[in-house]
Amino acid sequence: MKTYARVENGVVLEIILPFVDADGNEVAIENRFTTEIVQTLVEITTSTGSPSQGWTYDGKVFAAPIPPTPTLAQKQATRGALMSYATDQIAPLQDAVDLGIATQAETSSLAKWKTYRVALNRLDLTVDPVAWPAQPA
Repeated sequence: MKTYARVENGVVLEIILPFVDADGNEVAIENRFTTEIVQTLVEITTSTGSPSQGWTYDGKVFAAPIPPTPTLAQKQATRGALMSYATDQIAPLQDAVDLGIATQAETSSLAKWKTYRVALNRLDLTVDPVAWPAQPA
């Protein structure tokens, strides 16, 4: 039973699995697809790894796609969202401290969230990958 990758312009568009008739016999790929499509197929039945949609193919080797590097604007947006979330966590804890009614756990949590927010603010977003700090538990 043969499995194929349909490749166009060096990119796997789809994986075509074996197909059997009512008697359990494999239907040849040439009987399932047009000549034009068959010409774009690469048999992957015994390929090392498991190529899938989106992988590249250079005529000999399949390779997993490389994830795109986030842009500076995307990194800034991520930091902004994380800063906003941290600020939302800090506000009620700071209120409790300001009112003199904070528990020891709230005071400790406030310090951790403020430290996290400062670490976010100090990040160098021009490097890849960005070493995002872990959020407080």
